[in-house]
Amino acid sequence: MTDTLSGLPLALFHLRSGQPRLAEQACQQCLALEPGNAEALELLGVLAFERGDAALARDATERAVLADAGRPAAHFFHGKASLALGRAKDALASFDRTLQLAPGMADALHARGDAWMAMAQPHRAAEAYQEALQADQDRQSSALRLAESLLQGGRFAHAVEACDWLLARWPADAAAWMVRGNACYALGDLEDAARCYGAAGDADPGLAEAHDNQGLALAALGRPEAAVEAHARAIAARPGFALAHMRRALALRMLGRFAEAMEEADRAVTLDPASALAWNARGIAWNDLGEHERAVDDYQRALELDPRFAEAWNNAGDAFQGVGRHGKAMAQFDEALAIRPDYAEAHSNRGLSLHELGRFSEAHAAYDAALAIDPRHPEASKRRAQLRLLLGDAGGWADYEASLAGRPQPAAIALWQGESLAGKSILLDEPNGFGDVFQYWRFVPALLAQGADVAFQGDPRLFRLLQSSGYPVRYIANGETVEGVDLRSPLWRLQALLRDAPWTTPAAVPYLHADAGLAARWRLRLDPGRFRIGIAWQGRPDRRIDAGRSIPLAAFAPLARIPGVQLVSLQRGPALSQLAGLPGDMHVMDPGEGFDARADAFIDSAAMIAGLDLVVSSDTAIAHLAGAMGRETWLALKQVPEWRWQLDRPDTDWYPATRLFRQPQRGDWDSVFEAMRVALEARLQERAADAP
Repeated sequence: MTDTLSGLPLALFHLRSGQPRLAEQACQQCLALEPGNAEALELLGVLAFERGDAALARDATERAVLADAGRPAAHFFHGKASLALGRAKDALASFDRTLQLAPGMADALHARGDAWMAMAQPHRAAEAYQEALQADQDRQSSALRLAESLLQGGRFAHAVEACDWLLARWPADAAAWMVRGNACYALGDLEDAARCYGAAGDADPGLAEAHDNQGLALAALGRPEAAVEAHARAIAARPGFALAHMRRALALRMLGRFAEAMEEADRAVTLDPASALAWNARGIAWNDLGEHERAVDDYQRALELDPRFAEAWNNAGDAFQGVGRHGKAMAQFDEALAIRPDYAEAHSNRGLSLHELGRFSEAHAAYDAALAIDPRHPEASKRRAQLRLLLGDAGGWADYEASLAGRPQPAAIALWQGESLAGKSILLDEPNGFGDVFQYWRFVPALLAQGADVAFQGDPRLFRLLQSSGYPVRYIANGETVEGVDLRSPLWRLQALLRDAPWTTPAAVPYLHADAGLAARWRLRLDPGRFRIGIAWQGRPDRRIDAGRSIPLAAFAPLARIPGVQLVSLQRGPALSQLAGLPGDMHVMDPGEGFDARADAFIDSAAMIAGLDLVVSSDTAIAHLAGAMGRETWLALKQVPEWRWQLDRPDTDWYPATRLFRQPQRGDWDSVFEAMRVALEARLQERAADAP
């Protein structure tokens, strides 16, 4: 017995001397002589647990409590070892026994909370952590775990309160700031969330997640530049942080910096090829760059890794929409909605494909479903507006109005609601492209007639052409400060507010005019003995709306082959590369690099149009310019066009000199240009018959 007793004091001596391995050896020696020594078994279990051997710790403490069931420390470390081994229920039983023997033991109360958390019972865990704090209010770890359990249990406001209690005592606790930020984010208080993540980063600059989460909140607040910087801080704090690279890519795309976004997304995939999120982000980057097929490849890789990734299904559908494969897109949206039936964006995207396929009642139902889930979904409101207006339902303007709710607005200037403008000033703009500016410019005289002082803010390259209207309008470049204005409105809203219906009220054209000097100069480049046709075949390829309405230049060949016809390019941009691949019997005159290459946009186009006999165009800004100038225009339309052209009509009240040629079925441009060829030959025969 003397030798046995001498072994345990030796173990304690080694432990106090900072030599736990020697202490453990002494325990083993003691137990070799007396296997049932509860004190030695308990100490062995504690030492094993502290060096990370949870299996030995559990075995030793289990033997200790069998030898002496009245040892609270043995029960406690048996629970700790069981928890480490994933046996949370056993751990909870051990902690309960500990507390029976040692009521109010703060460590056991805290550990009991850990066991409930391991069993996914955050509400019970919160109660345990609260009891631990009542036993010892200086337990910072229990205060933090209380906040975390409240957050995990969805009690976000209570989590904020718990963090506030903790931070009042320990204001530099970075983890508490993180929890508070997460709770605020869940509550939708993005400003406070960003502030909390910033405070966490200040408290611990090396805490990469704090900077990364701050970037996420800033992006959601519509501050992508600050978000990009925050994600960069996260990457600096932890090189190789794949998630931060991914999120930085998404912030960069908000700034239109698509090439940089691709670099970041590619880096995320390289760093974490097993991350479905990273592949999805790179797919988004490819889609932004117009590489829809490559985007689909990445989305499919994301779905191989996570088949229930609803966002990736939706994004794959979006990519298929980008190349006009609406049937395939529908299948992707259906998969997304099978996983998440309340996915408003997928309902809206599904509606767009149905719309493009001409299944209008189903499209309307899909937009309705999106807006039932999220009444403030701007894209769904805008798309339903376009569908309703296409079908002649003027109620679509109300949906257009609703779509404004999703856009940041200059709050200092009130939105015009149709009240009298006598003696007031109004600021106009147009966010939807140059063609819309040309189309809706017709409504400016109605504002002037009410006595309004009208200003227009936009791209200064348009100002010279718009000034040709002669309307007394003040022009303000984008980005310039606007002062002394009472009201504002996008140009597109004017039609609804003025109660005008373009399909029943003829437009007052022309209202845009060519510069006479430039018109004379460009007329010298044209063949006076031929029928001169200006052509444009593609809008901006970086805009989704251009999908399906651009036309291969080669489709114009039937017109080029008619004797006596001269085709003249009015096209600018990347589509000019198609001029190099034309068949040998198709000739198109290119005005050259200097055409519309100066500071004033469309000035040369207007001048050239003034000298042409006809303009033939896809649905582009050129078609609107020619129409606003009152020049004869033939417009080639896809089967389901934009709402402004309605359905079935061969003409339009927007532009009385414009004739509409429609696809009989999706993608069928050959039938469109065959109809144009027949019409043009008849036109030339009439012209020849009328010649003296």
